[in-house]
Amino acid sequence: MNPFLQKLIDDLKEFSSDLILPGLHGTQQVSTGMSTVASTTALLKSIDFLTGLIPKLLSELETTDATRKVTLHYSASPKYARFSRRSCDYQLDNKQRLLPAHWLSVLPITEIDSRPLRWLVHLLDLQSNALQQVQNRTIKYIDDSLLTQQGESTYAQNDRATLLNMRSRLDEAQAKLEHARVTLQRKIKFKLVASLCLPNPYPSSPAWSHLRRFAQQLIQPKEYLPSFLHNLLNGTVEIADTPYLYQRWCGMKLLSAFESLNWIIYDDPTGALFLGGEVRLYKADVEVSLWIEPRFSKNTIHPSGFMCKAVHETHPDYMIVTPGPSGIDAFILDPTTTANPEIRQAKGKYLDTIEAIGMSTVAGIPVVHTPLRAWSSAPLHTPHCEIEDSEGRTGTIPMHPLHWLSQPLLDWVKDINNYALAWND
Repeated sequence: MNPFLQKLIDDLKEFSSDLILPGLHGTQQVSTGMSTVASTTALLKSIDFLTGLIPKLLSELETTDATRKVTLHYSASPKYARFSRRSCDYQLDNKQRLLPAHWLSVLPITEIDSRPLRWLVHLLDLQSNALQQVQNRTIKYIDDSLLTQQGESTYAQNDRATLLNMRSRLDEAQAKLEHARVTLQRKIKFKLVASLCLPNPYPSSPAWSHLRRFAQQLIQPKEYLPSFLHNLLNGTVEIADTPYLYQRWCGMKLLSAFESLNWIIYDDPTGALFLGGEVRLYKADVEVSLWIEPRFSKNTIHPSGFMCKAVHETHPDYMIVTPGPSGIDAFILDPTTTANPEIRQAKGKYLDTIEAIGMSTVAGIPVVHTPLRAWSSAPLHTPHCEIEDSEGRTGTIPMHPLHWLSQPLLDWVKDINNYALAWND
């Protein structure tokens, strides 16, 4: 794998494996041979594997397996029977001989042995609990992002459809688990209680043997699921394309720079980095908002306090909203994976396409209030920021994963820190 991409994935996974899942942008396919398989994707595939195998497991229990229940039948006839081990089944005849009065027969019962099914319920419970944790986390991410991604453009509608599809995938996985549970229960007349114990004897039929080979991966998914996907499914795992991973990586570093200056984040920022949203940072009595992938539509008020002008829609990657002399101000950072100067300079467009809802005043006259800076970040090898206009309103922060220097980004964030603290007084 490309070392640049591998470094992005390694850093993001260390922060949260959710950040290597597909987001709102296009995706590429990466082989599961890589050691960093996203946990949610792995979980959904493991649910597909287990629930898809259950009909075959039940069929083998009913038709071919030797672990079905039996009953002991005592009769006066020795036909197809054997000696009993109970002393009460013997009696003395008139010659004082001890003879069997009852014989023992082992008869099969049509009811399926519940022990393997109880163990299956345990595996389903493990998957269900893991899915519930993912649902609680991800659905909040999706709901927050739906507010951020509002708009009437084709891009906004596509993003909305993508978010709703992500929610649908989780709902479908939950439905599969519930259907599997009902299917198991229909085979037994009493309520199935989950059992952590591997059934003994264990069914020896093909599907059950197949399940046993991968049971440990289902029981300990964090440790085994990456190799489970590679060895069992031989498929591919979708992850966000390189530019989008780079964008998330830059956002992660941006938050880290604020934290190094003693700004505090009370809520988990993973959801906003994953799908877009707001991250609030606090220092003393000052509050700063980092908006991730905010979508600004013309003549529509965005929750950040800004709106789009001149164009139908605009969509920066990061916008930091701070206190300012006229209410609020904004600093924009828009990452790009290219070093092309023209592309980096084009990030300055946000100075002309975004304006505050409130007006500033100059000599007592209301004027349009726009962001203070619109910079790019790019994987450059320079040890300092590059300013692209005389006032420093546009420029580039060098952010290279393989040659990481924290000082340029920290210098840029210090300016925001000083500005926010100064205008909050």
